[in-house]
Amino acid sequence: MLTLYHWEPTLDSGEPLVCLKEKALEFESRYVDLLALEQHLPEFLALNPSGQVPVLVHDGRVLSETGLLLEYLDETFPDPPLAPSALPERYESGFWVKYAEERIAPYVAQLGWHELVRPGLGRERLDCARRGLAALPIERRRIWEQAIEDDYSPETLTLARDALGCATAALERALERDRWLAGPTYSLADITLVFLARAMRVVTPQMVNRERTPRTLEWLARLEERRAVKETLALARTPAPERMFAPGPEPPRWG
Repeated sequence: MLTLYHWEPTLDSGEPLVCLKEKALEFESRYVDLLALEQHLPEFLALNPSGQVPVLVHDGRVLSETGLLLEYLDETFPDPPLAPSALPERYESGFWVKYAEERIAPYVAQLGWHELVRPGLGRERLDCARRGLAALPIERRRIWEQAIEDDYSPETLTLARDALGCATAALERALERDRWLAGPTYSLADITLVFLARAMRVVTPQMVNRERTPRTLEWLARLEERRAVKETLALARTPAPERMFAPGPEPPRWG
């Protein structure tokens, strides 16, 4: 039995949903409302002490970390395969999964929270968030403290925008070579980037647009036409899931 704990079909939560649907796997969906801080509740922290989604439970085994979770699904349920068969393309797929998790997702989440979500949160919800911080590991607590207080320096926000500028340029170069990110076939790399690209189209429209990134937008349009992506987006409880953000992982310091 498969049970997936997830939020809106955006960023990390959307990826395993697409993977499950590409493989036509039956699963139980457990929605975790991050803005209501359900990921800080004791019953969820018992599953994942980091207080992060997604979490997959497969026959009692609890799995987290999105990239590893996608690999687990693909190897456990290999039909249809979503990892390229040739080693060079498999390397490219792995590269993009790692790049997305470490060099794109933290900055998208940070800018999206700062610009779109945090300004609309009322005092009551922010106070509730402050009270729930004690249950978190210290590294996650610091991320949420900074986010709740909107304590981002101009230098931090500039770094985030610069990192996303590099990312959009890298995406465009990759799609000049092939139809999909890891080569001629659709793969986990594309699944990993689809919701990040949708979010970047909102958060950094000056970087993701017809003039600067035409191939990226063509690739994104192909992805949005896939049955699995459409079915995943249909699970949204908000009208614009690409505008929903919560504090994410800290950007990496090494690697």
